[in-house]
Amino acid sequence: MFDKKKRNVLLLFIVPALLMYVTFWILPVLMSFFYGVTNWSGMGDYKFIGMNNFKYLLKDGTMFNSMKNTVIYAVFVVTYGNIQALTLALILNKKLKAKGFFRTVFYLPALFSTIVVAFLWSYVYAPYYGMISEIFDKLGLSVVPNLLGQKETSLLASAFVETWKTSGTMTIIYLAGLQNISEEVIESAKIDGCTGWQAIRFVKIPMLSNTITINVMLGLIGGFKSFDYVFALTGGGPGSSSSTLMYSIYKMAFVESQFGKAEALAAVAFVFILIISVIVLKIMKRKELEA
Repeated sequence: MFDKKKRNVLLLFIVPALLMYVTFWILPVLMSFFYGVTNWSGMGDYKFIGMNNFKYLLKDGTMFNSMKNTVIYAVFVVTYGNIQALTLALILNKKLKAKGFFRTVFYLPALFSTIVVAFLWSYVYAPYYGMISEIFDKLGLSVVPNLLGQKETSLLASAFVETWKTSGTMTIIYLAGLQNISEEVIESAKIDGCTGWQAIRFVKIPMLSNTITINVMLGLIGGFKSFDYVFALTGGGPGSSSSTLMYSIYKMAFVESQFGKAEALAAVAFVFILIISVIVLKIMKRKELEA
């Protein structure tokens, strides 16, 4: 009797969550594949056109360009974001005066909305009157940087804003991991002759393997869903130099009204991101076991 009652209670919690998951996750993915083989324009009727949308994406170059930009964006966010967050966490883990104040300051960007962050950094990046231009001017440099207006820098400039926004969260996660490392372990390493850097390299970082995996996956998620800052700062430009997968899907669907092609690209993006995420997760899990 007790087991039956317990099972009913569990079902009461599981079934609504499962329905929500199927409705808002599984069905949209399936619909992407479905509409991806149609000529749907977002309104009215549609007809099946087979793999024509996918063939168009292959010939057009949009898909490969978006994939390339998304990978570059994600690699930058993961690499630079983790190095920055780990460095800040190592500093904050030391016995510093006003440590609580610095933790708050480093975490503040995470509290700002995307619009606020984009507005702040559009001023920082602005040519002629922006903060970076002002610094160049004070240094007597005649170069006027236009990081958002140049093909070579627009993508990484947007990715840098992403790392600035998320670095506080990643830093707090690393800090929590560092504070779980026993001081006795660090003292033993020092007694064995480890310098400060060697203690970080051979003791702290291996013991942070689980934490690193969490932050790497968070960085990947942020990188692969990159849309907000690309949309707000560069509009995918100049040209398509900063167009990521998510931005290209948005542009095809809501600017060009090519919903069929957009759904085809969304289906490709889903498979592409899933494969890379699984590969990275397996690599990180293997590193955890080796550590």
